Amino acid sequence: MQRRHLLVLLGSSPLARYGHAQPTESLPLGTAINRAGRLRALSQRMSKLHVQSSLGVLPDRARDLMRQCRQLIESSMQELGRQPAGTDTQTLMPRLQGHVERLLVLTTGNTMSSRTDDVVRAADDMLRSADDLTTAFEKQSNQSGARVVNVAGRQRMLSQRAARAYFLQATGGAASAGHAQQLDAARREFDDGLGYLSNASLSTPAIRQQLELARGQWLFFEQALRKPSQGDTLQTVATTSERMYEVMDQLTLQYDQAVRELFR
Repeated sequence: MQRRHLLVLLGSSPLARYGHAQPTESLPLGTAINRAGRLRALSQRMSKLHVQSSLGVLPDRARDLMRQCRQLIESSMQELGRQPAGTDTQTLMPRLQGHVERLLVLTTGNTMSSRTDDVVRAADDMLRSADDLTTAFEKQSNQSGARVVNVAGRQRMLSQRAARAYFLQATGGAASAGHAQQLDAARREFDDGLGYLSNASLSTPAIRQQLELARGQWLFFEQALRKPSQGDTLQTVATTSERMYEVMDQLTLQYDQAVRELFR
């Protein structure tokens, strides 16, 4: 699709104005890591919801959540536009914006009929760009808690990537084996991430409580992911993946806040 068509479809959204926004107050680097990391997760969440809707699994709810995702993507891009462009980020933001625009167009309005392969490819392009930006912000930070914010934020993405792979398996086709491998990889990485967070020195009572909630939710979610992709299990994966996203998003925010308090 031509870029002029992208801009027409995006209209006067905050994303369309991103490149012309005047920076005001920059974000703390921990928060910038959180926002860029959230874009990783939203790429996988958007494409998961697209596949979910195409399967007829809670389609009305999936479309409502996609609208929420678009708003979060736009607000995150707008916030990240406040960050001063460093030598390692000045090329990353425009690249990310291009991938964001592509995914939004493929998943907006009448373009919901877009081919699943195109949506998944665009989402993974956005994922890689957002991950590069997240890593660059982490490298800029001298705060010891920057890594834990990144890892917690990555857990959001892995929960959505696992659910998307599960739904892609349910669509059948020659790529099923690859989707199964992606699901297994996401589950292993999520387990590793929980282990890292459990051993992280940065902790508060609220963080410890949220970690326990994350562990319990992960057990329930993973049990669903191990079942055949059919019937009620598809709905269970849809609802538990969203709950997993919410739990990890809150945990990432708590780590972000803890880092700000520690280095204030």
